[in-house]
Amino acid sequence: MNFSQQKYTALGFLLIGLVGGYVVGQAKTVGLLNSINNSLTPIEEKGTKYSFVHPLLAYRVPEATTFGDYLPLKNALEATIDSEISMGRAAKVSLYFRDLQAARWVGIAQDDTFYPASLLKVPTMIAYLKQVETNPSILNQNITYDAKVLPADPFGLSSTLISSRPYSVQELISRMIIDSDNGATFTLLDKINPEFLRQVYIALGIQDPGDDSANYKISARTYGLFFRVLYNATYLSPLHSEQALTLLSQTTYTGGLVAGMPKGTVVAHKYGEHVFSQNGSPTGLELSDCGIVYYPAHPYLLCVMTSAQEESYANNVIAKISKTVYDAVAERYPITVSSK
Repeated sequence: MNFSQQKYTALGFLLIGLVGGYVVGQAKTVGLLNSINNSLTPIEEKGTKYSFVHPLLAYRVPEATTFGDYLPLKNALEATIDSEISMGRAAKVSLYFRDLQAARWVGIAQDDTFYPASLLKVPTMIAYLKQVETNPSILNQNITYDAKVLPADPFGLSSTLISSRPYSVQELISRMIIDSDNGATFTLLDKINPEFLRQVYIALGIQDPGDDSANYKISARTYGLFFRVLYNATYLSPLHSEQALTLLSQTTYTGGLVAGMPKGTVVAHKYGEHVFSQNGSPTGLELSDCGIVYYPAHPYLLCVMTSAQEESYANNVIAKISKTVYDAVAERYPITVSSK
Protein backbone atom coordinates (compact mmCIF):
# COMPACT_ATOMS: atom_id res chain seq x y z
CA MET A 1 0.00 0.00 0.00
CA ASN A 2 1.52 3.31 -1.07
CA PHE A 3 1.46 6.52 0.96
CA SER A 4 -1.56 7.89 -0.91
CA GLN A 5 -3.58 4.74 -0.22
CA GLN A 6 -2.56 4.78 3.45
CA LYS A 7 -3.64 8.42 3.70
CA TYR A 8 -7.09 7.79 2.27
CA THR A 9 -7.52 4.61 4.35
CA ALA A 10 -6.71 6.54 7.54
CA LEU A 11 -9.07 9.29 6.47
CA GLY A 12 -11.78 6.71 5.92
CA PHE A 13 -11.34 5.29 9.44
CA LEU A 14 -11.42 8.82 10.85
CA LEU A 15 -14.67 9.59 9.06
CA ILE A 16 -16.19 6.30 10.19
CA GLY A 17 -15.16 7.14 13.76
CA LEU A 18 -16.61 10.63 13.57
CA VAL A 19 -19.87 9.43 12.07
CA GLY A 20 -20.07 6.59 14.55
CA GLY A 21 -19.41 8.94 17.43
CA TYR A 22 -22.04 11.35 16.15
CA VAL A 23 -24.60 8.55 15.82
CA VAL A 24 -23.86 7.24 19.31
CA GLY A 25 -23.98 10.78 20.69
CA GLN A 26 -27.28 11.44 18.96
CA ALA A 27 -28.65 8.15 20.24
CA LYS A 28 -27.66 9.06 23.79
CA THR A 29 -29.25 12.48 23.39
CA VAL A 30 -32.45 11.01 22.00
CA GLY A 31 -32.44 8.40 24.76
CA LEU A 32 -31.99 11.10 27.39
CA LEU A 33 -34.79 13.22 25.92
CA ASN A 34 -37.07 10.19 25.74
CA SER A 35 -36.23 9.37 29.35
CA ILE A 36 -37.10 12.92 30.41
CA ASN A 37 -40.32 12.98 28.39
CA ASN A 38 -41.43 9.58 29.70
CA SER A 39 -40.87 10.66 33.29
CA LEU A 40 -42.78 13.95 33.08
CA THR A 41 -45.89 13.81 35.25
CA PRO A 42 -48.50 16.55 34.93
CA ILE A 43 -50.06 17.98 38.09
CA GLU A 44 -53.59 18.91 37.08
CA GLU A 45 -56.07 20.93 39.08
CA LYS A 46 -58.46 18.66 40.95
CA GLY A 47 -62.01 19.22 42.12
CA THR A 48 -62.99 21.48 39.21
CA LYS A 49 -66.46 21.71 37.72
CA TYR A 50 -65.16 21.57 34.16
CA SER A 51 -66.15 18.72 31.86
CA PHE A 52 -63.82 19.26 28.92
CA VAL A 53 -60.69 20.89 30.32
CA HIS A 54 -58.10 19.85 32.89
CA PRO A 55 -56.17 22.95 34.06
CA LEU A 56 -52.44 22.21 34.27
CA LEU A 57 -50.78 23.45 37.48
CA ALA A 58 -47.22 22.14 37.12
CA TYR A 59 -45.06 19.18 36.06
CA ARG A 60 -43.17 16.66 38.14
CA VAL A 61 -39.77 15.83 36.66
CA PRO A 62 -36.93 13.56 37.83
CA GLU A 63 -34.28 14.97 40.15
CA ALA A 64 -31.63 16.98 38.29
CA THR A 65 -28.81 14.67 39.41
CA THR A 66 -30.45 11.86 37.39
CA PHE A 67 -29.17 13.66 34.30
CA GLY A 68 -25.94 14.95 35.84
CA ASP A 69 -27.23 18.45 36.58
CA TYR A 70 -26.50 20.12 39.92
CA LEU A 71 -24.67 17.06 41.25
CA PRO A 72 -21.89 19.21 42.80
CA LEU A 73 -24.60 21.27 44.54
CA LYS A 74 -26.21 18.19 46.03
CA ASN A 75 -22.85 16.92 47.26
CA ALA A 76 -22.09 20.29 48.87
CA LEU A 77 -25.52 20.42 50.53
CA GLU A 78 -25.17 16.89 51.90
CA ALA A 79 -21.75 17.78 53.33
CA THR A 80 -23.15 20.92 54.97
CA ILE A 81 -26.11 19.09 56.49
CA ASP A 82 -23.96 16.18 57.72
CA SER A 83 -21.58 18.66 59.37
CA GLU A 84 -24.37 20.59 61.10
CA ILE A 85 -25.99 17.41 62.39
CA SER A 86 -22.70 15.91 63.59
CA MET A 87 -21.95 19.11 65.55
CA GLY A 88 -25.39 19.01 67.17
CA ARG A 89 -26.70 22.17 65.55
CA ALA A 90 -29.53 20.30 63.84
CA ALA A 91 -31.35 17.05 64.47
CA LYS A 92 -32.97 16.78 61.05
CA VAL A 93 -32.88 18.82 57.83
CA SER A 94 -34.95 18.59 54.68
CA LEU A 95 -34.69 20.72 51.56
CA TYR A 96 -36.08 21.11 48.09
CA PHE A 97 -34.38 23.31 45.48
CA ARG A 98 -35.83 23.94 42.02
CA ASP A 99 -34.36 25.93 39.14
CA LEU A 100 -37.59 27.53 37.90
CA GLN A 101 -36.18 28.32 34.46
CA ALA A 102 -34.59 24.96 33.69
CA ALA A 103 -37.21 22.84 35.54
CA ARG A 104 -34.43 21.01 37.39
CA TRP A 105 -34.53 20.20 41.09
CA VAL A 106 -32.40 18.77 43.87
CA GLY A 107 -33.73 17.37 47.10
CA ILE A 108 -32.38 15.99 50.36
CA ALA A 109 -34.94 14.16 52.49
CA GLN A 110 -37.39 16.30 50.52
CA ASP A 111 -40.36 14.08 51.38
CA ASP A 112 -39.82 14.08 55.16
CA THR A 113 -42.65 15.90 56.90
CA PHE A 114 -42.52 18.77 59.41
CA TYR A 115 -45.02 20.95 61.26
CA PRO A 116 -45.69 23.90 58.92
CA ALA A 117 -46.89 26.40 61.56
CA SER A 118 -47.02 29.84 59.92
CA LEU A 119 -46.28 28.38 56.49
CA LEU A 120 -50.01 27.67 56.30
CA LYS A 121 -50.65 31.40 56.09
CA VAL A 122 -49.79 31.17 52.38
CA PRO A 123 -52.67 28.83 51.42
CA THR A 124 -54.96 30.99 53.58
CA MET A 125 -53.98 34.01 51.49
CA ILE A 126 -54.46 32.00 48.29
CA ALA A 127 -57.97 30.96 49.41
CA TYR A 128 -58.98 34.59 49.95
CA LEU A 129 -57.48 35.78 46.66
CA LYS A 130 -59.27 32.98 44.82
CA GLN A 131 -62.56 34.40 46.09
CA VAL A 132 -61.48 37.91 45.14
CA GLU A 133 -61.22 36.83 41.51
CA THR A 134 -65.02 36.58 41.36
CA ASN A 135 -65.83 39.08 44.13
CA PRO A 136 -63.26 41.93 44.26
CA SER A 137 -65.23 43.73 46.98
CA ILE A 138 -64.04 41.15 49.53
CA LEU A 139 -60.75 43.03 49.98
CA ASN A 140 -62.60 46.14 51.15
CA GLN A 141 -64.83 44.35 53.64
CA ASN A 142 -64.12 45.24 57.27
CA ILE A 143 -63.74 42.73 60.08
CA THR A 144 -63.58 43.82 63.71
CA TYR A 145 -60.67 42.25 65.53
CA ASP A 146 -61.36 40.44 68.81
CA ALA A 147 -58.28 39.25 70.72
CA LYS A 148 -60.31 36.26 71.92
CA VAL A 149 -59.94 34.78 68.45
CA LEU A 150 -56.36 33.79 69.36
CA PRO A 151 -56.22 30.23 70.71
CA ALA A 152 -54.56 29.49 74.04
CA ASP A 153 -50.85 28.91 73.56
CA PRO A 154 -48.17 28.30 76.23
CA PHE A 155 -45.76 30.61 74.43
CA GLY A 156 -48.32 33.33 73.69
CA LEU A 157 -49.52 33.90 70.14
CA SER A 158 -49.06 37.64 69.76
CA SER A 159 -50.66 40.27 67.57
CA THR A 160 -50.17 43.95 66.89
CA LEU A 161 -53.87 44.40 66.08
CA ILE A 162 -56.04 46.50 68.39
CA SER A 163 -59.07 44.75 69.83
CA SER A 164 -62.51 46.10 68.82
CA ARG A 165 -60.99 47.95 65.88
CA PRO A 166 -62.17 47.13 62.31
CA TYR A 167 -59.63 46.10 59.67
CA SER A 168 -60.15 45.54 55.95
CA VAL A 169 -59.53 42.06 54.57
CA GLN A 170 -56.77 43.59 52.44
CA GLU A 171 -54.93 44.88 55.53
CA LEU A 172 -55.44 41.63 57.41
CA ILE A 173 -53.94 39.63 54.54
CA SER A 174 -51.00 42.05 54.37
CA ARG A 175 -50.32 41.81 58.10
CA MET A 176 -50.68 38.03 58.05
CA ILE A 177 -48.02 37.69 55.35
CA ILE A 178 -45.66 40.62 55.85
CA ASP A 179 -45.57 40.58 59.68
CA SER A 180 -46.79 37.00 60.17
CA ASP A 181 -49.37 38.50 62.55
CA ASN A 182 -51.33 35.74 64.29
CA GLY A 183 -54.26 37.99 65.18
CA ALA A 184 -54.78 38.79 61.50
CA THR A 185 -54.45 35.11 60.60
CA PHE A 186 -57.01 33.78 63.07
CA THR A 187 -59.41 36.62 62.26
CA LEU A 188 -59.28 35.65 58.58
CA LEU A 189 -59.62 31.95 59.40
CA ASP A 190 -62.58 32.70 61.66
CA LYS A 191 -64.45 34.45 58.84
CA ILE A 192 -63.62 32.28 55.85
CA ASN A 193 -65.90 29.49 54.71
CA PRO A 194 -63.77 26.37 55.44
CA GLU A 195 -64.82 24.95 52.08
CA PHE A 196 -62.97 27.74 50.23
CA LEU A 197 -59.77 26.90 52.07
CA ARG A 198 -60.28 23.17 51.59
CA GLN A 199 -60.63 23.69 47.84
CA VAL A 200 -57.10 25.10 47.64
CA TYR A 201 -55.66 21.87 49.01
CA ILE A 202 -57.95 19.70 46.89
CA ALA A 203 -57.08 21.58 43.69
CA LEU A 204 -53.34 21.10 44.27
CA GLY A 205 -53.72 17.49 45.42
CA ILE A 206 -52.33 18.31 48.88
CA GLN A 207 -53.72 16.80 52.07
CA ASP A 208 -56.10 19.23 53.77
CA PRO A 209 -55.22 20.01 57.42
CA GLY A 210 -58.94 20.34 58.21
CA ASP A 211 -59.68 20.67 61.91
CA ASP A 212 -56.50 18.85 62.89
CA SER A 213 -53.99 21.53 61.93
CA ALA A 214 -52.16 21.07 65.27
CA ASN A 215 -51.02 17.61 64.13
CA TYR A 216 -50.68 18.39 60.44
CA LYS A 217 -47.32 17.88 58.74
CA ILE A 218 -46.10 18.60 55.22
CA SER A 219 -42.91 18.00 53.23
CA ALA A 220 -40.62 20.59 51.64
CA ARG A 221 -41.34 19.32 48.14
CA THR A 222 -45.11 19.30 48.63
CA TYR A 223 -45.17 22.74 50.24
CA GLY A 224 -43.11 24.12 47.38
CA LEU A 225 -46.10 23.57 45.09
CA PHE A 226 -47.88 26.57 46.64
CA PHE A 227 -45.04 28.80 45.45
CA ARG A 228 -44.77 27.10 42.08
CA VAL A 229 -48.41 27.75 41.20
CA LEU A 230 -48.03 31.36 42.29
CA TYR A 231 -44.89 31.84 40.19
CA ASN A 232 -46.51 30.24 37.13
CA ALA A 233 -49.93 31.82 37.80
CA THR A 234 -51.57 28.46 37.15
CA TYR A 235 -54.07 28.53 40.03
CA LEU A 236 -54.71 32.21 40.71
CA SER A 237 -54.87 34.74 37.89
CA PRO A 238 -51.60 36.50 36.96
CA LEU A 239 -52.88 39.66 38.69
CA HIS A 240 -53.58 37.93 42.01
CA SER A 241 -50.51 35.68 41.81
CA GLU A 242 -48.46 38.87 41.41
CA GLN A 243 -50.26 40.40 44.39
CA ALA A 244 -49.50 37.36 46.55
CA LEU A 245 -45.80 37.21 45.63
CA THR A 246 -45.44 40.96 46.11
CA LEU A 247 -46.66 40.61 49.70
CA LEU A 248 -44.36 37.63 50.26
CA SER A 249 -41.41 39.67 48.96
CA GLN A 250 -42.11 42.26 51.69
CA THR A 251 -41.88 39.78 54.58
CA THR A 252 -40.06 41.39 57.51
CA TYR A 253 -38.31 38.15 58.52
CA THR A 254 -34.61 38.50 57.65
CA GLY A 255 -33.25 35.28 59.12
CA GLY A 256 -33.12 31.94 57.30
CA LEU A 257 -33.03 32.20 53.52
CA VAL A 258 -32.45 35.97 53.41
CA ALA A 259 -29.49 35.77 55.78
CA GLY A 260 -27.63 33.48 53.37
CA MET A 261 -27.57 35.68 50.29
CA PRO A 262 -26.31 39.12 49.24
CA LYS A 263 -28.11 42.08 50.76
CA GLY A 264 -30.82 43.41 48.50
CA THR A 265 -31.66 40.07 46.88
CA VAL A 266 -35.40 39.90 46.27
CA VAL A 267 -36.95 36.90 48.03
CA ALA A 268 -40.66 36.11 48.19
CA HIS A 269 -40.85 33.75 51.15
CA LYS A 270 -42.59 32.63 54.32
CA TYR A 271 -41.17 31.13 57.47
CA GLY A 272 -42.83 28.95 60.08
CA GLU A 273 -41.78 27.92 63.60
CA HIS A 274 -43.21 25.10 65.69
CA VAL A 275 -42.00 24.86 69.31
CA PHE A 276 -41.99 21.59 71.26
CA SER A 277 -42.51 21.79 75.01
CA GLN A 278 -42.67 19.71 78.13
CA ASN A 279 -44.21 20.94 81.37
CA GLY A 280 -44.48 24.41 79.88
CA SER A 281 -40.80 24.65 78.93
CA PRO A 282 -39.47 24.56 75.34
CA THR A 283 -37.52 21.42 74.45
CA GLY A 284 -36.79 22.06 70.79
CA LEU A 285 -38.31 23.42 67.63
CA GLU A 286 -38.86 23.05 63.94
CA LEU A 287 -38.03 26.08 61.79
CA SER A 288 -38.83 26.26 58.09
CA ASP A 289 -38.30 28.91 55.45
CA CYS A 290 -39.58 28.52 51.91
CA GLY A 291 -39.83 30.82 48.92
CA ILE A 292 -38.63 32.08 45.57
CA VAL A 293 -35.25 33.76 45.21
CA TYR A 294 -35.31 36.19 42.29
CA TYR A 295 -31.76 35.66 41.10
CA PRO A 296 -31.38 37.71 37.86
CA ALA A 297 -32.72 35.76 34.85
CA HIS A 298 -32.75 32.50 36.84
CA PRO A 299 -35.15 32.61 39.80
CA TYR A 300 -35.27 29.49 41.92
CA LEU A 301 -37.40 27.92 44.60
CA LEU A 302 -35.82 26.87 47.89
CA CYS A 303 -37.62 25.28 50.81
CA VAL A 304 -35.65 24.27 53.91
CA MET A 305 -37.18 22.57 56.95
CA THR A 306 -35.15 21.93 60.10
CA SER A 307 -35.42 20.43 63.53
CA ALA A 308 -33.07 21.82 66.20
CA GLN A 309 -32.68 22.58 69.89
CA GLU A 310 -32.41 26.35 69.46
CA GLU A 311 -33.79 28.86 66.95
CA SER A 312 -30.34 30.38 66.37
CA TYR A 313 -28.98 26.97 65.35
CA ALA A 314 -31.85 26.36 62.93
CA ASN A 315 -31.50 29.85 61.46
CA ASN A 316 -27.79 29.35 60.85
CA VAL A 317 -28.36 26.00 59.17
CA ILE A 318 -30.94 27.49 56.81
CA ALA A 319 -28.67 30.48 56.09
CA LYS A 320 -25.73 28.18 55.24
CA ILE A 321 -27.87 26.11 52.91
CA SER A 322 -29.23 29.28 51.32
CA LYS A 323 -25.70 30.60 50.70
CA THR A 324 -24.56 27.28 49.24
CA VAL A 325 -27.48 27.26 46.81
CA TYR A 326 -27.09 30.94 45.87
CA ASP A 327 -23.37 30.51 45.18
CA ALA A 328 -24.05 27.42 43.03
CA VAL A 329 -26.66 29.25 40.95
CA ALA A 330 -24.39 32.29 40.62
CA GLU A 331 -21.54 30.08 39.41
CA ARG A 332 -23.80 28.34 36.91
CA TYR A 333 -25.38 31.58 35.69
CA PRO A 334 -22.90 34.42 36.31
CA ILE A 335 -24.37 37.90 36.24
CA THR A 336 -22.99 39.91 33.34
CA VAL A 337 -22.57 43.62 33.95
CA SER A 338 -23.32 45.87 31.00
CA SER A 339 -20.50 48.19 29.94
CA LYS A 340 -22.98 50.96 29.14
